[in-house]
Amino acid sequence: TAPAAPGAQAAIVGGGGADAAGWSFAVALKQRKAGFICTGSLIAPAKVLTAAHCVRGVKRRRLGVLVDSPWIAGKRAGARLRVKRIKIDPHYRPRRDIRDLAVLTLAGAATSTPVALPSARESAAATRAGRAVHSAGWGARSVWGFRLADRLKSARERVLANRHCQRSYGKRGFDSASMICALGARIRRIRSPYPFRATTCSGDSGGPLVARTPSGPLLVGVTSSGPIPCGYGPSIYARVSDARAFIDRQL
Repeated sequence: TAPAAPGAQAAIVGGGGADAAGWSFAVALKQRKAGFICTGSLIAPAKVLTAAHCVRGVKRRRLGVLVDSPWIAGKRAGARLRVKRIKIDPHYRPRRDIRDLAVLTLAGAATSTPVALPSARESAAATRAGRAVHSAGWGARSVWGFRLADRLKSARERVLANRHCQRSYGKRGFDSASMICALGARIRRIRSPYPFRATTCSGDSGGPLVARTPSGPLLVGVTSSGPIPCGYGPSIYARVSDARAFIDRQL
């Protein structure tokens, strides 16, 4: 899913307002002149995990990150921190969206608690087919990317079986080792012969896909790509555990 363009940003469709405390690690990426482009997650006080396609080709001095608030506009918007360094996963393959991950180093520290990262075993257990997961991001509320929202939204989704994802995207389009695919409940308010479902969209790129555990949220995925219009099929998330070696080197 590409970064949102000015006037056409998109985010969670079919979701609702996100609980500020439960999603305090979510951050917004803003580019000078372009405005809001993507979502991300705090994985350390001065480290953000996002999608590689969000920051590929973007000069760090043009990038800022809003932290510590579910709002991205007005007086309630979070503090804006400069980006000191952008590190894209060396195994990122843009044409296939494999390992679509990047770590940003911020010039200052956020006050919110970072989200926990999963081990391979934890990820496998949390992302079995049928398991509930939750996505979040900023942007529009329509499947076509209009009606921009200023407050973080979230949606409940379910992990789909690999065969379902490969049926939607093909074997080359969905790599089960490095990707998770998920989709939420049908959006009843959309009157259409086609079943649109709650999921992420373009402005959510780089945002969190979490599994709720007794010890707190676990960041199992990062929003990478999905269908157009949004919600017409499953979204794809980069599997965080597959890139732990790269991520841990940045911490």
